[in-house]
This record gives sequence, C-alpha cells and structure tokens, in this order.
Amino acid sequence: MKIVKPTLLALVLLVIGPVLAGAAGPEKPSIVPGVSIAGISLGPNGLQELKKLGKPLRVDRGMSQTRQVWKSFKPGGRFDYLFIHTVNNGAVDAQPSDGVTIDLIRTTATRFRTADGIAAGSTLDQIRKSFPSATPVDGTPTIFDDLKGGIAFEFSDAPTGHSTCIAVMVHTPGQSNFATQQQVAEVLENGNTD
Repeated sequence: MKIVKPTLLALVLLVIGPVLAGAAGPEKPSIVPGVSIAGISLGPNGLQELKKLGKPLRVDRGMSQTRQVWKSFKPGGRFDYLFIHTVNNGAVDAQPSDGVTIDLIRTTATRFRTADGIAAGSTLDQIRKSFPSATPVDGTPTIFDDLKGGIAFEFSDAPTGHSTCIAVMVHTPGQSNFATQQQVAEVLENGNTD
C-alpha cells in the first residue's frame, strides 16, 4: 500500500476544496456598492483593512493621501490590479484621528462580483440593468458612476451597449470618486515600493 504524502493531499484539497464549497450554496457578493470589494471596506478603519492585503506593489504618497496598487497573476499571463485611495483621518475629521479613511477601491478582477453578478468584463447593457442610475461622468466619458449607490465602472473607450467594463470601483455613496486606468498606470510607473 502506497502512502500519500500530506503535501499531495493538501494540494488536491486546495484544488478541489473551492469547487466543493461552491457546490454547497450561492456565493456571497464580493462587491458591495458603497461598502467593499473582496472583503476590504471603505471607511475610517483603513489601516486595519490595508493589513488584510499585505504590502502593495506601488504606493504614491501625497499630502494627506495615498494611492496604492496591488498586482495578482491570472491565467493567460495577465494580471489583475487592485487600487485603493486613502486620505488621512485628520484631514477629513474622522476617528481615529491618526488613522486613514479608504474612500475608493478599484478592481480589474473578474472574480469579484456584485449580488447581480456584475464585474469587470460585464457589458454596459448588463450594468445598466443592475444599476440604472449609472451615468457617464462629465469630462470622463469612459466612467459610468452610480453616485447614490457608491459604484462606478470604467471602459476602455466611450462605451456602447456591448462594450465591456475594464474595472469596477466602490466609493462612498453620494461622493463621486474614481480612478482611471491611466491614473493607476501613473502609480505603477512613478510610485515607490514600501
């Protein structure tokens, strides 16, 4: 009788486990408009939230704010990016005063979805069915924002109905806040490693 090494068993469980878990019931939404993406929440407890992610690939520090980018590998040799904008709590009169507020989270990962299944890769028509209040942002026609809902969507060009979204963003409801693909590229090019 051949003994299976624990590392092989662990590898098999790692691959099959998520499939079995998915068969057990519906997945919770990993994008909650105006609240969170992938379990990272908006709000004044930003330092605790950022600890969940580990060290970012690049950070651009400005006066009382940061723009941070994480990069993860995805099949096909491409990458997904997570972008987070923070502002010092003292600058926005939030508590704890020595903390930071996360006021924007942006993702290009298609695995993060809203309760209706909207994600990067969804078409404008699909987005408008779930978020009928999403409208183009003045001066930035590649961004559609549902201001009251706290969610925005970016497209490569001014979109038509079949255009696919390249990034989903959550922000504080009622406060328009977004980051374009170009702004993320600037952080990647000019930001520092921590």
